[in-house]
Amino acid sequence: MEKIWYYAEAGMQQGPVDFDELRARAASGALQPYDLVWQPAFGDSWRSAGEVPGLFVPQFVEAPPPSDHTPLSDVPLTGLVGARPSGFSAAAQAFERMRTVLFREFDTTRWFSIGFCAWIAYIGSQSSMPDFSQAGGAASAEPFKQQIDEALRYSLEVLADPRKMAFGMSIMLAVLALALLFCRLRSRGDFMFLHRWYRPDASISQCWWASRASGHELFVWRVYFFLISALLFILTMVAGYGFVVHPYVAAGYQWHAALVKPAVVCVTVSALLSIAVRVIAHLTKAFVVPVMYWHGVSAARAWLAVFSLFNQRPFAVLGYLCCGILCSLFAGFVLLGIGLLTCCVGFIPLMLPYLGAVALLPYTYFFRGYAVCFLSQWRSDLVPASA
Repeated sequence: MEKIWYYAEAGMQQGPVDFDELRARAASGALQPYDLVWQPAFGDSWRSAGEVPGLFVPQFVEAPPPSDHTPLSDVPLTGLVGARPSGFSAAAQAFERMRTVLFREFDTTRWFSIGFCAWIAYIGSQSSMPDFSQAGGAASAEPFKQQIDEALRYSLEVLADPRKMAFGMSIMLAVLALALLFCRLRSRGDFMFLHRWYRPDASISQCWWASRASGHELFVWRVYFFLISALLFILTMVAGYGFVVHPYVAAGYQWHAALVKPAVVCVTVSALLSIAVRVIAHLTKAFVVPVMYWHGVSAARAWLAVFSLFNQRPFAVLGYLCCGILCSLFAGFVLLGIGLLTCCVGFIPLMLPYLGAVALLPYTYFFRGYAVCFLSQWRSDLVPASA
């Protein structure tokens, strides 16, 4: 038999092998129905191994624990022009994948197992709902000014008291340590969740050990990114104190026109920094993690591929973001409807850490695949097409 078959196993392209070798791997459980295979008759697209007639027997053994990722191939991350991806097509592909894995053959154990990986991937990053309960009381300018003045007086009092200062610093260090722990778990969870997207039947232990090296690399990059972002915010705060807060306090907490311009500049810079941090964090999870997963490269090298996508297809990326916002709004309306139809009882699981991730698994599973499918359309050699 001719050796014309290629397969992607644990994120690594293998082959060529003949059909008998491929069938032997399927019989041993090393190749799963959700893994991707290719041969020249398939053209430019990869297919799920389960779609190949005669490759699998009715029962198959679960795959052995995958090893840490090594580079998929010598595919360059930059310098190649990819096709124009479509956000709507990627959303359709991701939705079909989500429906197939989670609902076509519903498995409670699989659902809760994948939900655990999703929980680790988002642990410590959930945004709390804004509190509008005090909006009416703070509608006028004077109560708002009084709140600002009280906060400034308390802050200056803490800075002047060594004991309060030490207590505040200890609280900040404890929060920082907890944030680093969550960041480390989340970095590993990103690869665990992506691994489960491609291999839904893999065990949690397999995903945990397979994501060790990549998760550590992503964690280190995120720490550096946090330090740089914190430094920029601190510089902005120092400038705000020197040009706005200190003159305001020295004037007896009296606002005057000379403070308007520096205040507007500081607020604008802070807002732009916040937006930039959120966008970079989102793109890291959406685009950088898949490139790292498939190629075993560092986060910095994976960003090169992301920059190449921005340079080649800026409007396609904008379409991806807009389509993602529309999907989020639609999902939000669905969740709101479910909550109202259940007399708000349906909102209770969403407030619980692990059960919330399990309840929202279709949402997170869809958006995990949405980014991967988008990358697959742009350059199928970069991230092999999903099933």
